[in-house]
Amino acid sequence: MGFIADVLKSCFSRLKVADLEQLIRQWGYLNNDELSQLDFSKSKLCVFRDVLSFCEDKKRHIEALRKVNDLDLMCTVKNSTKKKWTMYRLQDKKSGSKENWFSDPEKFKRKLQQQVDLYFDSAASVSVTLQDGALWCRLYLPSGNHFMTANAVYLIHYPNSHCFAISAFKVSVQNFLFQCLSNLFGYHTLTSMNLSGLQYKSLFQLAFNKLGETSFGKLSDVQSLPFISRRKRKAEEIEREPNLRSEDVAMKRHRSLSLEAAFGEYQQPVLESLRFKVEAKFMGKKNIENFQDDGEPFRCCVKFEGPSVLDGVRNLASCGLANEPLPKHLLRVNSLGTNNFVLKSKEKS
Repeated sequence: MGFIADVLKSCFSRLKVADLEQLIRQWGYLNNDELSQLDFSKSKLCVFRDVLSFCEDKKRHIEALRKVNDLDLMCTVKNSTKKKWTMYRLQDKKSGSKENWFSDPEKFKRKLQQQVDLYFDSAASVSVTLQDGALWCRLYLPSGNHFMTANAVYLIHYPNSHCFAISAFKVSVQNFLFQCLSNLFGYHTLTSMNLSGLQYKSLFQLAFNKLGETSFGKLSDVQSLPFISRRKRKAEEIEREPNLRSEDVAMKRHRSLSLEAAFGEYQQPVLESLRFKVEAKFMGKKNIENFQDDGEPFRCCVKFEGPSVLDGVRNLASCGLANEPLPKHLLRVNSLGTNNFVLKSKEKS
């Protein structure tokens, strides 16, 4: 039972004390008598030992292992922002094959398990649940007799879409993992969108902005997608306070209209970072004495980081701390669907 104990320990370490009782009850593995014996006022370690003893007493190793895997997935759903998600998309549909879209978690689990069994050891496990309109999946791809969190891969998929949000995984399993998913849906490959972050709904929103409605099913399905933001941003101080008077009203009003045209009236998708890899001609030669230009581009990496980088960029421009209009590579993040860019000098024709 060492493996089960390791998985349970990993689950309890990620849960807050306030969430523990609710999640254990939702889990559904312990009966009412066993639940009544748990004292959730005690420490997490005490509750962990009691839950583990119940799992051991049931003497059904296969079922217990499956259920603790489900609990691990529930913990990930509960704490999704603790994972870094990277967006991938299906590409190159197989000729003559039918696209397979799944909305039933049990059917998706069964079909995915069949694919996983072709590439991985029979000990590999699949857990699936449907939460807030999205299929959440946990793949455990063992590489030994002991549980290792690095062997667990989590993915999020909205039915009828071409996109997945996938957690970090070992490089050694990438080809097999991508082949499993692409075969399952009738495509040749799965490719990275160079888009990553902690807020999976924002990532799907940006992917939707880039790929359009055709990559997310029928229009009627798209309109009900839960990641489509309809929350308007908070009004700026000059808009909230009618008694405030500014000395440069016309300029601020023009700036506000320009930013609304660029970013829209709704709250921005949440990205924690924007990364720009710069390979351009050095423009500061006149400020450096005896500068020798060898023709090589100037290379550097510029990174913006914060709780919400897009809102931060907008706020900088709104306050006049960033030149307006903003450069295109900042204005088009929403439509380009990536937060990793390469900026190069334009080649003269």
